Amino acid sequence: MALSESFVNQHVKNWIDGWNKHDIKTVLSMYSENIEFSSPKVKVVYPERTSSKISNQKELEEYWLKALKNNFPSLNFTPKEVLIQENKILLEYYATLDGKHRTSVIEKFEFQDGLITKSSVFYGSEEAI
Repeated sequence: MALSESFVNQHVKNWIDGWNKHDIKTVLSMYSENIEFSSPKVKVVYPERTSSKISNQKELEEYWLKALKNNFPSLNFTPKEVLIQENKILLEYYATLDGKHRTSVIEKFEFQDGLITKSSVFYGSEEAI
């Protein structure tokens, strides 16, 4: 089932706002319990892990809380572009980590019944701002 433009716009707004407030509960409410999440940053937060994948909401919450506390305490997102394809959103945004540097990010979200069931994160180069 294709996502509507109004759903996508509201989802992106809520997702960005939740992240910028570091409101993990709000962000998590957009994800399925059995989320498939993949990001190279998983290995930054958990260097002992052999996989960059997370497969449930509880583990995702622990990862995000630890990342915000220990690795990225001033994380902020600025949206750049949104593309819609059927039940998927491709969101391009800047992740500002310290107020001085930002990284270009593309995140692919797949939805079922209004919730994210799969999320894959891809990082570009870091640049000074």
